[in-house]
Amino acid sequence: MRKKLPLLLLAIMPLANFAQSANSKSSVHPKKQSVKINAKPSLSYAPAAYCMPVDLECNDGDLITNVTVAGINNTTTCSPNGYGDYTATQGQIQAGQSYPISVTVGDGWFERVSAWIDFNNNETFETEEFLGEIGSGSNMQVSTLTGNISIPSTLAAGSYRLRVMVNATGSNNPAVTDPCLDGQYGEVEDYTLVVAPVAPTGCLTATNGQYPAATFTPNCNGAVGNITTVAWLNEYSKVNVIAGTTYTFSTSVNTYFITIGNEAGTAVLASGTGSVTYTPTANGVVRFYSHLSSNCDGTSSSHTRSVKCGTPPVEPDYGCDQTYSGVPDTAHNMTKNLASATYMVANDFFVPKESETYKLQSVKFDIVSQAAAGASDITSFDVKILADSGSNTPGTTVITTMTGVTPTNVLTLPDTFASLPTYRITLDLGNFELPVNAANDTKYWIAITGTSASQISSYWIGYKYTEGWVTSSNYQSADSGATWTQPVSTTTPGLHFDGMMMIDAECATAAVSEAGAKEVSFYPNPVKDILTINSKKTIETVHVYNIAGQKMPVPSKLVNGKLDMSKMAPGTYIISTILEGGKNESFKVIKK
Repeated sequence: MRKKLPLLLLAIMPLANFAQSANSKSSVHPKKQSVKINAKPSLSYAPAAYCMPVDLECNDGDLITNVTVAGINNTTTCSPNGYGDYTATQGQIQAGQSYPISVTVGDGWFERVSAWIDFNNNETFETEEFLGEIGSGSNMQVSTLTGNISIPSTLAAGSYRLRVMVNATGSNNPAVTDPCLDGQYGEVEDYTLVVAPVAPTGCLTATNGQYPAATFTPNCNGAVGNITTVAWLNEYSKVNVIAGTTYTFSTSVNTYFITIGNEAGTAVLASGTGSVTYTPTANGVVRFYSHLSSNCDGTSSSHTRSVKCGTPPVEPDYGCDQTYSGVPDTAHNMTKNLASATYMVANDFFVPKESETYKLQSVKFDIVSQAAAGASDITSFDVKILADSGSNTPGTTVITTMTGVTPTNVLTLPDTFASLPTYRITLDLGNFELPVNAANDTKYWIAITGTSASQISSYWIGYKYTEGWVTSSNYQSADSGATWTQPVSTTTPGLHFDGMMMIDAECATAAVSEAGAKEVSFYPNPVKDILTINSKKTIETVHVYNIAGQKMPVPSKLVNGKLDMSKMAPGTYIISTILEGGKNESFKVIKK
């Protein structure tokens, strides 16, 4: 509440009464005679947004006319309601530095200037964010007050609000410590201080130049792509990058110093030791340098430069029948009894952990033959089922060997490979039963060798490893499986190949009750026509529901443990069984 006192009253008031407290102002001003009393309550507890005064009086000379700090030099007049929002005006600061600040105030009553910075950006000026008093002005004289503000060394890059407040406190009172003070003579101005990210340092020297000459394009499928396996130090590779995609650059020696630079090699974008993560803001090309250390040293020490981006495809839920296919891209020798070597090609598959049994029925794979007579050279094959090595490669443990397996079907495919005929071979695997690990899906390898009398080569067709989800790429052996190598593209570094392969199996998948006990098993899943359901207890009733919960019109009794699903549409169904004693167990099947 403000009161303008009559001149007569002012004249008769004893001079001794002209004192000032923290919440009142009594003054005889040469320009304006006024008294201000009854300060309003602090708004320091206002939630969610910065407190802003709505009732400060700065027309009486109690105002800020200039703030100069960290590149800000802003001259102002009295703001409406005593609050000036100048947050669009920015000053540049660095963590750990101290900056001089000067604030020019009007000719009011013993002006004192306080300052705050919201270091934690929670929209509240807290006690520890009070920078202190900048200075105090003389009575009824324009004054420029100076001081220093210190920036914590731990302050992260970003924008922070600076608040500067002038208040007519009087000659004997301290500076204001409440950033939300209102209902007084004074003024508040807010500014923005910006801590810029520390510019990365790195090495843009490359005495060995660029290698390879071609710019590398990552596949961004979550897999590591080798730019080169024969990189030298003090050398760089060029990499195509896409805006907004995060790239991880690494070397095979985790102590080497990495620098990511712009395409021209004039600016450092990121740097670090062993691996560096960088997200570009625009499409383009970056340089990937490798050095011995941050001293930008090193010469011809050979190593691998790699890059990774993107998210790996989601691993499938392995079923009984597994198919891996794609666009044919290369072929791997699989022929036995050649003069130089005996070849095998191996590909991996999984036994689902949900299985009670898993029986291999057949395998289909696509090959290309150099035989002039076509299929006459592909009449016999040896098959080995191998355990995994534990490192996603064919192991040395042979589960079974099938020799001289004659194809049950040889299908001539319409496409050719390198102008040679291609065939889809089907081999009968005799319902060979593999062990099941109930805790985890189990990886096995199927290795095949062509054993026809002719010595003309046959090749297992492969496709690019990066197309869709694959487990592990093909592996090829030239010594009957003693050692294995991974076929690698000669044109795209780091690119592997997987085989065209389809495995048909019979597996009984256990249904699990709420208690976790396996009472019911069933196969095959997916099912085409007849679903077989087994249980140690009598299955009294069976109901089938579609995914929408609608009951299907099928007999409620099994016939010899069989459920005919041949007339149902393809899709997912819930099979509900009522066992002897009233126990219910349900499971999901996929209808082909």
